[in-house]
Amino acid sequence: MRPLTTFVLSLAFCVPSIAIIAPSAKAQESSASIQAIKNERVITVTGRGERSVKTTKARIQLGVTAEGKTAIAVQGEIGRQANSIVSRLQQLGVEKLQTTSIQLNPKYVYENNRQRQDGFTGQTSVSFVVDIDKAGSTLDAAVNSGANQIEQITFIATDAELNAAKQLALQDAVKDAQTQSNTVLGALGFTAKTIKTINVGESAIAYPVPQPRLQAFAKDANSVPILGGEQKVDASVTLQITY
Repeated sequence: MRPLTTFVLSLAFCVPSIAIIAPSAKAQESSASIQAIKNERVITVTGRGERSVKTTKARIQLGVTAEGKTAIAVQGEIGRQANSIVSRLQQLGVEKLQTTSIQLNPKYVYENNRQRQDGFTGQTSVSFVVDIDKAGSTLDAAVNSGANQIEQITFIATDAELNAAKQLALQDAVKDAQTQSNTVLGALGFTAKTIKTINVGESAIAYPVPQPRLQAFAKDANSVPILGGEQKVDASVTLQITY
């Protein structure tokens, strides 16, 4: 029986040593992994892409102003003309028609260095979107219906066209970022390995410069050509690449 006892005691003392060795091996592996991450080399590059889109729509803001002795009179005249304009634009089937402003203010005059009220002025504006090739005739109809101010004209592309241009600009930005990294690493004698992180920047859409506020008259509406331009869509992509 004594030899058996000796064997059991020896086994009992050996087991803890096994438990101690195992965690040590895992700690070494973890330490090696952390060290590898610390020694990892990363290059950060930002690529940019740009696409142009031909504009096919015109966003137009126009309005009507009136003056009168009383606020009620001015408001009534503005309402009458505005209803006529809106009704005509609805008949023409314009898109995104909405009222953008309504104003009613006292009118002041100066006499002998003194200010006195001399009635009221009122104004209302509407905006809408129309095909560029219909913009001239639409403005003519609006002016004939009572509009006496063309406040702004901006040329735009459709949402579908802008989205398609955005996807292409993003592809260009990725290619640009990869070309930059390959050029730099190649010049230094390194080779790109893997892409560690990808950051897609916000896309920017540049609009053509709006036309300034103009006084409009029915006889002149068709004499002004309405020509569109291009919208530019910019995209950026930042890559972190290991080497």
